[in-house]
Amino acid sequence: MLHLLRPPSHALRRPWWWLALAWLLLGALLAADLWREHQRIEARERALLAQQAGVLHDNLGQQLDAINHALNSLLTDLQRAGGPAGGGRRLGERLRNFADAMPAVQRLNLLDAEGRVLASSRPEIVGRDLSQREYFQVAARVPSPDTLVIGRPREGMQGDWVLVLGRVVPGGEGGFDGMFAATLDTGHFKTLLQSVRYAPDMLTGLTHGEGLRFLALGSEDEPVGLDMAQPGTLFARHMANGHSAAVLQGPVRPGGAQYMMALRAVQSEALRMDRPLVVEVGRPWDPIFADWRTQARTLVLAYLLAGLAAAAGLLLVQRRQRQLNAQALCLEAEQHRQQDMLNRLAESLPGVLYQYQVEPDGRSHFPYASPGVADIYGYQPQELRDDAAPVFARIHPDDLQPGLGRIQESARTLGDWKSEYRVILPGRGERWLSGQARPQRLEGGAVLWHGYIHDVTDAKQQALRLQDTERVLQQLMSDMPVGLCMVDAARRIYFRNRRFLDHFGYSETEVPTLHEWALHAYPDADYRAQVARAWGQAMAQAPSQDGVIEARPYRVTARDGTQHVMDIGGLVFGGHFLATFQDRTEQQAHSEQLHRLAYVDGLTSVANRRHFDQALQAEWRRCRRSGQPLAVLLLDIDHFKQYNDLYGHQQGDACLQAVAQVLRSGLSRAHDFVARYGGEEFVCLLPECDAAGALHKAQALCRAVQALGLEHAASVPGGVVTISVGVACQVPGPEGGPEVLLRRADMHLYRAKSDGRNRTVGGAEPPI
Repeated sequence: MLHLLRPPSHALRRPWWWLALAWLLLGALLAADLWREHQRIEARERALLAQQAGVLHDNLGQQLDAINHALNSLLTDLQRAGGPAGGGRRLGERLRNFADAMPAVQRLNLLDAEGRVLASSRPEIVGRDLSQREYFQVAARVPSPDTLVIGRPREGMQGDWVLVLGRVVPGGEGGFDGMFAATLDTGHFKTLLQSVRYAPDMLTGLTHGEGLRFLALGSEDEPVGLDMAQPGTLFARHMANGHSAAVLQGPVRPGGAQYMMALRAVQSEALRMDRPLVVEVGRPWDPIFADWRTQARTLVLAYLLAGLAAAAGLLLVQRRQRQLNAQALCLEAEQHRQQDMLNRLAESLPGVLYQYQVEPDGRSHFPYASPGVADIYGYQPQELRDDAAPVFARIHPDDLQPGLGRIQESARTLGDWKSEYRVILPGRGERWLSGQARPQRLEGGAVLWHGYIHDVTDAKQQALRLQDTERVLQQLMSDMPVGLCMVDAARRIYFRNRRFLDHFGYSETEVPTLHEWALHAYPDADYRAQVARAWGQAMAQAPSQDGVIEARPYRVTARDGTQHVMDIGGLVFGGHFLATFQDRTEQQAHSEQLHRLAYVDGLTSVANRRHFDQALQAEWRRCRRSGQPLAVLLLDIDHFKQYNDLYGHQQGDACLQAVAQVLRSGLSRAHDFVARYGGEEFVCLLPECDAAGALHKAQALCRAVQALGLEHAASVPGGVVTISVGVACQVPGPEGGPEVLLRRADMHLYRAKSDGRNRTVGGAEPPI
């Protein structure tokens, strides 16, 4: 019959097939997870780049719109004066005022139809012939006076790049009678480009619609002055696809490094630009996925090591199986040789068949013991026939009293005796024995056991080694960098690794069950109920996902009161589940930092233009619903360009920061709002504030800034830094929008500057 115990050869091969299948499935899951992570990283980076490109697009578009508005105002005044011949020389002062009010503008010129400068914000260039300049020749061919001419950027005498914007002065019968030209210092846009760089390897740039890049930040390998319209470049692909915005991958220039680049053309219908400007925000392709590649290498290495460990374990098990098969074959051969000696089967059995008897007076002996007793206890059967004391002398001291107790219990209840215990044999050392016997009470009160004892040392040692292996596996789980806990069907937590304890700090006695842990980890009852619903849904979906509980982010409170953002997922097996906890707190903080970069001005720490635009729309709608007035204060630092020229840009930045602090301190109501509008311009939003209150607040802010006493030798109002304020206030009506209110504040600001600066102008406006 022993041949029935030998597994066939295909049974030995089957575990290898199962191991290979499991290993391949695990590899497929790992590859799929890495691919999803790669896609998630790429999608996140595309969204971030597109968002930052949008910030550049909006800010640049607003500045171009402001310059175009100024040129249009000058053109209207000139037409009222009868054209260049009638008003050219009288425009010098007005051109200087406009140039001073717009930080990005170096100078404003009026050119006649021959290209000669009739008037300029720089009197020294009046009379100069600029007819050979590219922007003048383009303007002479522009058919519509409403078109904003975008000149091709050119390199200045000091190595900086300048950009010229122009508007045509129409002559009689639609002819060309000259142009207004605004020369921009492109270095003014560097702060804007720097503000959207959230990573050190980012590249931000501005490129003319014909392909000339004139401004770039973030990479020494991408200089300005290059023709980006070469075939195959990201710029050429973007211009060819016909879309205003795109996120592309490829080289910035032929032969250059691979980038993920968000490109957006600045060419709104309102401006009617003859050629667009293109903003570029990108990152090199390889650094984006550097962390992902490190994680992939680590996981692949762990995957390979796990496969090798599993294969080695299976190989050891099968080697032991083959040894057992060989032993079975030997026993089978022995059985065939000794078929005629069945009466001696007991002598050939491993271990000992025996009878053990305890007399009423307490004496004990072995009425019968097979020859195997010599191997088990080191005594011949006849040596134990009258006295069992030598056997008990061989039992390990730690096991003797428990063993005697089990014998007494079996004698009292006549229940089966079973035991595993150690003996110490001369020359062989410590051995493990396993025995079982059934008792029988004899006449006279003696108890006789019929039983079998055999040596289980090898099996016991293997079991101990298995326990050691389990302890090693438990240690590995305890030291994993991810928090782990195992929960049974009754929701008791019966395992938690070291990282789990480090994350949360709750001891096993404090939170023995999942319910008690949740009471501490989610102290807010509403949020705890929300988490319970989300976790219940994830558990319900797990059977359809091979038992995997999809990881989701949760806000968890640790024992010390700190909050962590955790991705919590796991694996269901039977009625139990393994929960995994991965700390995403730093990534959450990074996301909040990106939000701050998008909505807070980096220099002054007040809200930026983007944030103000959103707040203005929201307060306009709220005040329209409530019928309350809404006031806007538009502020400008007087003669700030001269301040920068006189004291330097670092002192200019300090001046902007000081003024921003005064404005923020001067708005005492919680719902008042201050933002940097652009350059040296600030804007204050005062909901539910009437015209008198707005004027009073504007005058108080003027006095507060003047009280700073910041020296300004070039300021006419008083030798210190001052501001001019335009005030507009109205109750929003069902028609129109907040743009009209903002435009009126801008008009009042212009009047305040024209009337001598360091003053406020404005008041209530009729409802729209």
